[in-house]
Amino acid sequence: MDEGEFMEDKNRSLYNYLVEKAPDMTKDWRSFQVVKDGSDYSADAPLERARKVEEQNTKYFRTVAKSLLQTEEEMKETIANWTKQTSADRVKSRTSLVDVQRNLSIFRKVYWMHIKRFAETADLDIKAGDIFHWQEVIDYTLDYVMETFTENFMDILLSRLSAQSLLIKELSTPVIPLSSEVGLLPLIGDIDTERAKFIMESTLQQSVKLGITHLIIDLSGVIMVDTMVAHQIFQVISSLKLIGVQSTLLGIRPEVAQTAIQLGIDFKDITTENSLEKVFRKLNL
Repeated sequence: MDEGEFMEDKNRSLYNYLVEKAPDMTKDWRSFQVVKDGSDYSADAPLERARKVEEQNTKYFRTVAKSLLQTEEEMKETIANWTKQTSADRVKSRTSLVDVQRNLSIFRKVYWMHIKRFAETADLDIKAGDIFHWQEVIDYTLDYVMETFTENFMDILLSRLSAQSLLIKELSTPVIPLSSEVGLLPLIGDIDTERAKFIMESTLQQSVKLGITHLIIDLSGVIMVDTMVAHQIFQVISSLKLIGVQSTLLGIRPEVAQTAIQLGIDFKDITTENSLEKVFRKLNL
């Protein structure tokens, strides 16, 4: 048997040992846990959750052990599939990435505790080179675990944040139907370039969907109107006009009007009113 076959035999022996000892490794991992509120890894986690995590960890120990028998490409495919599922579970339970990192360190520590026991008890001619080879394979695999886990974890979080941001935008720019033909768009807070673009798209879509012919744009909640905001409002009004919707600007605050004049913003071609009651009378509402 040549040196390569000897190494393959040792890898197989270590793999079999780690697969067999995986439940014990999970118990050792659990012994390092502390109480940490909201974490899947907490020592006082609910029984059902604790059992699921322990089952995952036992499988995790065995999954990493496979890298001793796999090519780099095979290992990466196996680990990527594994971390895709576990990262989703951790996000769902609101376990922090910091806590995941801490537990990967514990996982690594337990792994090497058992590899050391194997090297001390196995009836094999284990040399320093064998240990260094295993370290290279196992540590590379564990590093790839953290890399893919973090990538999946952050992708899920960013996707959720994007969805929440979209919902907030939609809630902050509602076209409220006042009648079958008239709608009200109350704008509140600061309007930057991104929000202005969303207001444009959302307002047109909602107006078409509601089938209104007149939109009241209420600016009483807008703290500041600069040239950019004014330009965007003009664009909204012009775009609405193209689809047959007339507009009325309502609630321009005195300080906003003064600033607009100083900036040279001209509202003369736009219908404006200072109270909703007057608009209602004009529209016979």
